[in-house]
Amino acid sequence: MITKNQVVEDGFARKNILANGIENKGMEIAIFNSYINIMDNKKFKIYQCLGMLLFFIFLVLKPGTGLGNDSKVLRVGVPTGFPPFSFKGKGEYRVRGYAVDVITTISDINKKNVRFLVGNPEDLLAALRFGEIDVVSGIVLSEKLKQDFDFLELNVFVKRFFYVKKAEINSIKQNDLPGKTVVVVRGQPYMDLGLDWQGLTIVQARSLLEALQMLDSNHAQIMIGTSERVVNYLVEKHRLTDIRQVGVTMGRLPLAIIVSKGNTMLLKQLSVGLGMAISDGRLGKVEAKWFSSRDLAFVWSQYKIYLLSGAFFLLILMIGFIIWNYMLKSQVTRITRDLHISEQRYRELIESSPDMVFLINPQGYIHLANNTAYERLSIDRDCEKKPHLTSIVDPPCIQAMTSFLKMLFKTGYGSNETRLISHDSRLIRVEMIAATIRLGSEGEQLACCFARDITERKRLEEELVQSEKLAIIGKMSACLAHEINNPIGIVLAHTEDIISGELDPKEVNESLHSIQRNAIRAGQITESLLSQASFKDNAFKNLDLADVLEVCIHFIKPKLKNISIHKDLSSRQYFVYGDEISLQQAFINLLLNAIESIPGTGDKINVQIEHKTIEGQLFVEVLIKDTGKGIAKKDIKKIFDPFFTSGKHRGFGIGLFVAYHIIKKHGGKIIPISVEKAGTVMHVRLPAAKKE
Repeated sequence: MITKNQVVEDGFARKNILANGIENKGMEIAIFNSYINIMDNKKFKIYQCLGMLLFFIFLVLKPGTGLGNDSKVLRVGVPTGFPPFSFKGKGEYRVRGYAVDVITTISDINKKNVRFLVGNPEDLLAALRFGEIDVVSGIVLSEKLKQDFDFLELNVFVKRFFYVKKAEINSIKQNDLPGKTVVVVRGQPYMDLGLDWQGLTIVQARSLLEALQMLDSNHAQIMIGTSERVVNYLVEKHRLTDIRQVGVTMGRLPLAIIVSKGNTMLLKQLSVGLGMAISDGRLGKVEAKWFSSRDLAFVWSQYKIYLLSGAFFLLILMIGFIIWNYMLKSQVTRITRDLHISEQRYRELIESSPDMVFLINPQGYIHLANNTAYERLSIDRDCEKKPHLTSIVDPPCIQAMTSFLKMLFKTGYGSNETRLISHDSRLIRVEMIAATIRLGSEGEQLACCFARDITERKRLEEELVQSEKLAIIGKMSACLAHEINNPIGIVLAHTEDIISGELDPKEVNESLHSIQRNAIRAGQITESLLSQASFKDNAFKNLDLADVLEVCIHFIKPKLKNISIHKDLSSRQYFVYGDEISLQQAFINLLLNAIESIPGTGDKINVQIEHKTIEGQLFVEVLIKDTGKGIAKKDIKKIFDPFFTSGKHRGFGIGLFVAYHIIKKHGGKIIPISVEKAGTVMHVRLPAAKKE
């Protein structure tokens, strides 16, 4: 409840009640004395009863006496010293402000009289709890208030003005605030306006004047207020010339009209009145009265840099448009002048082209030709009749030229090799490239055709083809000699063993069979080398690659001399799909190449076969490893080139080339891994086949 000390110290509700009561009683005494005088006058006794009756009615029905229609008097508590929401000027009797006008507007709609009582928020809320007042208006909502009272919320956006001493701070920035002291006026809800800055010391003054004086005496570095006009008035009146405004921000102030908990009837009446005030625009007028005059100043102070930037940008844009318009006109004049020059240049470009250029229609008539065409074909330039394309084409090529024209105008592009014939009967072989064009939006469709004389080029190509044929014949001869030399060498080796007489009959029989097989193989090699470019499908079948390797190792035994060969050909079957003779040829070449790379005795060759799965596909991989001199790193990519011998004194460098292409045509590949002076491993990888 409101105490006597609070009344004396802060001038709250009961002081106002007392003032109103004295005023009312003085009026009542004056009226009562006038009626006594009338009664003492015997001449007016006739009016005595009537006067007493009127006096009684006045006391009963007079608003504010508590005896009459007191239900129409709304007792409203408002905080003071909170401009522009609720405040009293010096010497003023009544409180005024936004919160006062809002509750007055709502009361007028509800046809109620209003009695305003002022005080600090805590005392007003205490008076509301004990029923001494009906409504509290203009207090900022908090979570505790929402739980303890019923309310109507009014969200108001207000400006906070920041003031400092002139020599202290230039602007209010986040990094300038820590360590500063901020003074606010007691009872004003600055904490609820978003001031949550760390490192700040916030003190409260009893009045706005006291806050300004604390700032002026340097007891605080920043002062925050919500009424620019009041601050300016106090600064001028008390000559606080060192104080200046440095910033302004906008904050949302959740003001409330609060009633006691459970007073639903009053809350409903206030809610209806507020809704009507909003709908008929009266609340908007109240807001305009207290806030609109400052909105423009706020917008300017907050966004002047953006407004000035926008105005500057528009000015630059306008100047740029004027300059652009001037430049555009100059450019149109220049382009008009240049078009004629450009047209002349393009005409000269076409006329000076070394290629023949024709402009033809779908029927084949030549609309235009350049100087080169007239000169090469000896066409009469002054002839009025347009020549037809077929008139300059060699007769055997006319049918192909007709098809070329049809395809050209159907697809829009075409190329053709043909022979042209000049008027002096010279044949000119040309390569023609053409594309369709259209003159104007609805002009006749034409084609621009470039014809290049390739007579000399064709002659050189024919000579080159002839030279290539001779080179191929030489390579085939070398291959044939190399491949036949291998079986002949095996035949000679076995023949020497038989002649020596050191073989038993069984070994003699085996050598004779080997001689027979190699003689047959020599003939097959001759036939297969002549048809290396194309394999026959019927020569391919499923083969056990382990058996093929056994035969190949047996073939080269006479070549081994003092070189040992170790084979790891397990009893498993390793099927591939291929030509047996060709694969034997490839592996014999690889084995002979391994033998030739071993310089001395005591070395060995390992042959191994295994299955290997790569990226989900099954392969058969053969490893042929020797302990020879190896391959130089710089030569590893050249060993499969034809005629590459790497300094060997024997052979033509054809063996690895032939083996590589045989394996490649079987869908496999050869991967060499070599270390110089440490030996070489040839990985031969072929796709595995299923057993039939």
